[in-house]
Amino acid sequence: GIRKLKALHTLGMVNVAWDKAILQDIGRLTRLLKLAVTGISKKNGKELCSVIANLGCLESLLVQSRGDAGLQGCLDAMLSPPKNLQSLKLYGNLVRLPEWISGLHNLVKLTLRSSRISEPGATMEALGKLPNLASLRLWAKSFQGEELRLSFCPEAFPSLTVLSLINIDGLKSVEFKEGAMLMLQMLWFQDRCEEADAGLFSGLSFLPNLKEFMLHKQTYKDSFMEDVRGQLNKNQNGPVLKRWQ
Repeated sequence: GIRKLKALHTLGMVNVAWDKAILQDIGRLTRLLKLAVTGISKKNGKELCSVIANLGCLESLLVQSRGDAGLQGCLDAMLSPPKNLQSLKLYGNLVRLPEWISGLHNLVKLTLRSSRISEPGATMEALGKLPNLASLRLWAKSFQGEELRLSFCPEAFPSLTVLSLINIDGLKSVEFKEGAMLMLQMLWFQDRCEEADAGLFSGLSFLPNLKEFMLHKQTYKDSFMEDVRGQLNKNQNGPVLKRWQ
């Protein structure tokens, strides 16, 4: 009888794996602002897309896959995503970022986890064009490959203030070119294998509004720490190096 709760604003976490009828009920909650669902697979992915398209007021969405199958192909049927969507979290194997995400001009927060994106360059280029994206969180297994190199170009991510790189597999370098991420204030980093070395980050001195470089409380090589401190010291905004846990 959940469909009777017409004024419901927040719903989650809902496991929709065992009955598609749950999705049909959710689709009738047209005032929903925040929705979190798990158990998504190719068997119910199309229905999920149809439901989300009907939730015109939706501002926050979390979608988590069922098992190892992931979200690949599950979200491609989204023809008209909610225009007011501000927060999106995708947990599960995507391989390729759904095309409709590039049209979310009101999106403020995006989190990817276990998405295993195969084309990080194209993905970052597409996300970098989102005009209001302020927070980008990339967690473990966001990308595929053993030689992941992220390069942020001028004019990309014009509104980004927070960037989190947490336990990303295969990360070899993160480059900020001069003119990139002009609004970035906080950079969070955690090394999955504690092998981060000098040269992993470059261009930290080019980030004009950077205030804090947050490192997880774990062991880092002296060469890495010295390199990061050296770059931060050259930054005219005077960003500080902090630890978190």
